[in-house]
Amino acid sequence: MRVFIAEKPALGQVIAEALGTVIRKDGYFECGSKDIVTWCVGHLLELAPPEVHNPDYKNWVQADLPLKLRPAKYQPIARTKDQLSIVQQLIGRASEIVHAGDPDDEGQLLVDEVLVHFGNTAPVKRILINDMNANAARKALDSLRDNTEFYGLFQKALARSIGDQLYGFNMTRACTLAGRAKGVKSVLSVGRVQTPILGLIVNRYLANRSHASAFYYTVAASLAVGGSRPQARLVVAADAPIDDKNRIIDEAYATQVADACRMKPADVIEARVEEKQTA
Repeated sequence: MRVFIAEKPALGQVIAEALGTVIRKDGYFECGSKDIVTWCVGHLLELAPPEVHNPDYKNWVQADLPLKLRPAKYQPIARTKDQLSIVQQLIGRASEIVHAGDPDDEGQLLVDEVLVHFGNTAPVKRILINDMNANAARKALDSLRDNTEFYGLFQKALARSIGDQLYGFNMTRACTLAGRAKGVKSVLSVGRVQTPILGLIVNRYLANRSHASAFYYTVAASLAVGGSRPQARLVVAADAPIDDKNRIIDEAYATQVADACRMKPADVIEARVEEKQTA
């Protein structure tokens, strides 16, 4: 019997429609006498917390850092444990597995980690479906590949998830314990993604909070050249009172320059003609 494991129920339904003769069961579809389509619901497994590796890790102690969390251990995600049990039973009945995770590294990990967790020994094929419709699935069924071709993709996502866990647990405990020594009672959560994003938000907030209204001044002139009236703007000298955007910030200076130029002749020292297209 061939068992397809999709990343999510909607994809499982598309594959079942492509195979035909669909009978809905609890957590899977029967498609004829030889094919079954089941699915994950996102990740069905999660990396186990530190106390699963060592009960002593329940208490946050500086001496335990860095936490020893290798080899990685997995546990069922509580809200989807029933579906995981169904997938496990079907893996045990399969003569061949078809991995139908999304065609990216996380989709590869999502199904592979389940197969590894349950010690699957059946051969595994890989189906790549980019469009969520039965026609695309039918075409993909004609191009099954060996899942071993995607081992590197699986390892990439696996390394990232384990690295995130090691970094997150260790840095959160280290920063929280350091904070407690300074009187901070809350948990100081740290993560590879969340911490840089939080930093961007805080920096933006602080910049907005410290922002003060500032005025700047522009010196412009309307010139008389023949029958035309071109507009001109002062090129500010480097030693002028300017801000970091090269704008005059001293009203008296701007007024002085304007008064000095008012009704005075101007010399054209350079002219350039550019051709531009408009839509």
